[in-house]
Amino acid sequence: MPMPMPMPMSFVVRASALVLALALPEAASAQHSHAAPNGGQIQALGTYEGELVVKGAQATLYVVDAAEKKVDTAAMSASAVVLAKGNQPKTVDMKPAGENRLAGAVDFPVEGKFRATVTLRTASGEAGKARYSLDAK
Repeated sequence: MPMPMPMPMSFVVRASALVLALALPEAASAQHSHAAPNGGQIQALGTYEGELVVKGAQATLYVVDAAEKKVDTAAMSASAVVLAKGNQPKTVDMKPAGENRLAGAVDFPVEGKFRATVTLRTASGEAGKARYSLDAK
């Protein structure tokens, strides 16, 4: 009986990445039993929860605590590494934008879903990271 040909490693890596990419949004959305009040996607960011909303040329991150109470973001910042058109990584710096919001300009085109890895920072350092995949409005 002939031996099967081994699959190229690049195929295995790409297939594994695709399986993870498809599984992670499902697992992440299952963690939250409440609706996103601003129409975005909610993810855990360390001890906080962040709802990312993208409208037009602006990304906004709404931050709440574990009890879903608004958190003052005046001493916080965030950065989002986004897959832009052509799968080019671009960074959106998000600054305080009032109450419990951080916002930044999206000054590049995105194809399909807005896919980003967001890092939330407090005055004492990194608070958490989360991956988002949502429709821009």
